[in-house]
Amino acid sequence: MGEMSNNEKAGLIALVGGILMLLAGVTGAAAWVTIGEIVEEMMGNDSLTIVFQILAILGGLGGLLVILGGLLFWKKGSGSAKVGKLLITIGAGFGLIGLIIFIILALMGDDPGTALFGALTIGFIGLILSIIARMKVET
Repeated sequence: MGEMSNNEKAGLIALVGGILMLLAGVTGAAAWVTIGEIVEEMMGNDSLTIVFQILAILGGLGGLLVILGGLLFWKKGSGSAKVGKLLITIGAGFGLIGLIIFIILALMGDDPGTALFGALTIGFIGLILSIIARMKVET
């Protein structure tokens, strides 16, 4: 077997990044649920509940979208790398938003040090790897 192509290397990096995001819980889902609850409480009604539920579902797919995008980098054919980049952009974007919100909530909690350490090690590394993979792929 020959040397891996740049897209195959990018796919492998994305797989590792997505798995690390999932392990760290850097998906964004819980963050969107929390934001939805805060907005509902502030507004006094639940008219935006469906919007935040959709955002939570998309946020929950963050690491999975990165993994799927990485798998598409391995597929030969027109468009698969572009779709993979799009999936990684969405997954990493929701992961980044989730990580930021997680950090804010952790700082407001009882034991911010432990929560921050976990999020900023595994989750942050996964997020950085997913961004590197997206930049490395050739479309």
